Amino acid sequence: MSENSNSLKNFLIGAIAGAAAGVAIGLLIAPEKGAATREKLSNKIDDLEDDMLDKVNDFIDIMSEKGSQFAYDMQEKANETAEKTAEKASKFANEMKDKAADISEKVSQQMNTNETIDVEAKEV
Repeated sequence: MSENSNSLKNFLIGAIAGAAAGVAIGLLIAPEKGAATREKLSNKIDDLEDDMLDKVNDFIDIMSEKGSQFAYDMQEKANETAEKTAEKASKFANEMKDKAADISEKVSQQMNTNETIDVEAKEV
């Protein structure tokens, strides 16, 4: 995205500079009086400035929209990750609860029958 924005920016600057130079040269060599030439040049420069500002504003709008979309996409991914993590944690907690219930049942049976039951401790 950065490379595209730099290319677009460079293109816009080059296009505007080239247009301004062409207009200036054309008006300076035109067979009109100095005041008329200066007036035309001033008007053309004002027009080019307006065009440049419009293009810059369009560029800012596009980049703002892309930035907003990127932020939205990242928030969606964060939400998905949080949901998956919560699901895994819940599943793990249920498994531990089931194992604890099994061990409790074995201990109860042992106490009732006075038998020795091996309980394996597993790393979780």
